[in-house]
Formats: sequence, structure tokens, C-alpha cells
Amino acid sequence: MNTKWLPKTSFVNIKRLGKVNWLEVIGLLGIGFLIALLQANLRLPLRLPGWRGLTWLTPLVATRLLTSNFGAASITSLSATGFSLLLGVRNNPFDWFFYLVVGELLDLAYYFNRQWRQKVWFWAIAVGLVHLIKPLSRMIMSAGGGWSYGALSINNLFYPLMTHLVFGAIAGLVGSAAVLWVKRPRRERSQ
Repeated sequence: MNTKWLPKTSFVNIKRLGKVNWLEVIGLLGIGFLIALLQANLRLPLRLPGWRGLTWLTPLVATRLLTSNFGAASITSLSATGFSLLLGVRNNPFDWFFYLVVGELLDLAYYFNRQWRQKVWFWAIAVGLVHLIKPLSRMIMSAGGGWSYGALSINNLFYPLMTHLVFGAIAGLVGSAAVLWVKRPRRERSQ
């Protein structure tokens, strides 16, 4: 059998796998574990929809901005998803879905908006809008009869949307401001 016409390379470049910074990946997995641990143990009766987004979106935005590797937020959110399932976090049966989608969307926002990714206002808007996925998907599932959420009734649609938007924007603002301030050159900070 003559195989000279076959290409000598494949889709996977084995030499490139050695260039992965495994210490950084372990750090991202550890941050995901801390997010899941915080979600499992934090019990504050605030009665405000969306406030828990502060506890997991802030470190997620910070990890997205700390590294330039593609998929940093996705790895962290995947880790948070796995560890929250292992720890038995029972805030919402669909939290794993929200973690995964938000991580992917933050990575896409980072890579498709190169001119704005170093702006705090961009991350406040982006994370606020991404955090709206949770109440919007709840509304769709409630309307379809798949799941009944008590806080989301036809009379009260505006309040959960606004609180999720505000808490997401605060998380994006705090997470990005902390990282971007640390990344600024020292001479700019001293002026």
C-alpha cells in the first residue's frame, strides 16, 4: 500500500501540547474550586435576585484578565461547575449551565473586542449583560412550563432583570478594575 500522498501532520500538534502552562491551568482550576466552595458555604439572606453573581463573576472576570490564554474563563467556569456538583451546591438545579455559558461568553468578549478589553466600563457592561442570561432563561423555562420559579411572575419581570444587571455590572467593574489597576505600569500610578 502506497501512503506517500498522505499529509505528514495531523490536527493535533504534539509539540505544542508541551507549551501549555500547566501551573496556570492548575491555578484556574483552583479558582474554580474556590468559587464553588464559596457558593456552597455562603448563606446570606439578602432576598435580592442576582446578588450571588458578585461572588462568582468577580473572580471569573479577574481570571479572564489576568491571563492571555484562550479559554481562561471557560476553564475556571468548568472547574466551578464540576466542583459545585461535587460539593452538592443546591441553589439552583441549572447553576452548572450558567457557569459554563458565562465562562464561554466572557472568553468571546475578551477575544472579539481587542480595542476595549482594557477598559473597565466595557467589562461592567459585558458582565452585566451576561449575567442577564440567568433570569432570562428562567423566564423562558417558566413560560414553557419546564420549571416554576416563584420569584419570577408575570407581574414582577423588571425587578429580577434589573438586579441581575446591576450586580453583574458591579462584579465586572470590581473584577476588571482590580486587575487593570495592578497591571498598570508603576510610573502611571505614582503620577
